[in-house]
Amino acid sequence: MTTETNWKGVEQAPRGLGPMLLRIGGGPTDGVFVGYQDPDTGRWFDQENREVQPRFFALIPSFDCEDEG
Repeated sequence: MTTETNWKGVEQAPRGLGPMLLRIGGGPTDGVFVGYQDPDTGRWFDQENREVQPRFFALIPSFDCEDEG
């Protein structure tokens, strides 16, 4: 049995994608933060516009926040 993961190597990210979840390391205790990739330069940034060097990314799942009840 294999475990499916939403984390993929940043080299697989479509250029300029964001915002997304980013992770510097590959371990389950490594911190996760929201960031993006600059479409022109390919460099990665966190939400405070500090350059980061992530190794993995995961798309942020979309969901509907409207209460239908």
